[in-house]
Amino acid sequence: MNEEQIALYMKNLSLTREEAIQLIKDEEEDNLPELTEEQKQVEKEMRQADRKKETAPRKRERKANDAKLHLIASLVAHLDEFTENVTVTNPEREFEFDFQGEHYRLTLAKPRKEKK
Repeated sequence: MNEEQIALYMKNLSLTREEAIQLIKDEEEDNLPELTEEQKQVEKEMRQADRKKETAPRKRERKANDAKLHLIASLVAHLDEFTENVTVTNPEREFEFDFQGEHYRLTLAKPRKEKK
């Protein structure tokens, strides 16, 4: 045992020499009793965190944007006059075409409204 540690415990905790020695011995030993099976089960249940129950993601029905449909259809009709192989890949968003031997893809994007 360390005399400095005994003296420190005696001074700071106002213990007698025997009490300080006993405290040091208790700290060195693990005086925890073994848990019974029932206590282990209770301890395991207490450690389990509450978890949010899993829910299936909601399927949202996306509304068709008629303005974008009309705009893509108009652009395709106009480009069809002087380009080749005009193909609509997404009726509301994207189409592809060939012009002067080069392949192009045009994507229409509508930015969201700005939040104030």
